[in-house]
Amino acid sequence: MYRLGFLILAFSLSWVYACAGQPEAKGKELLMAQCVSCHSNQITCINLGEDRAYWDKTVVRMVKKGMDMSDEEQDLVSEYLAGLEPGASPVCE
Repeated sequence: MYRLGFLILAFSLSWVYACAGQPEAKGKELLMAQCVSCHSNQITCINLGEDRAYWDKTVVRMVKKGMDMSDEEQDLVSEYLAGLEPGASPVCE
């Protein structure tokens, strides 16, 4: 019984560690926490399909307007958004 509990714990921790380290997951988390705090996600939705350069400029513009985000976080959000297809969820929900 002890081994089963240990295996479940080890699997759970490895899964959490793997998910937390994924840039896509972090980019999504930042987007949903930061961007929608000032405007509807529909504003972002209508621009999905744009390239990385577009999103880099947009994120920098939002930081200049007061969004608190480190350079690394800005990169993660831009990368995440550039990888989404038009109409993708959860942005377009």
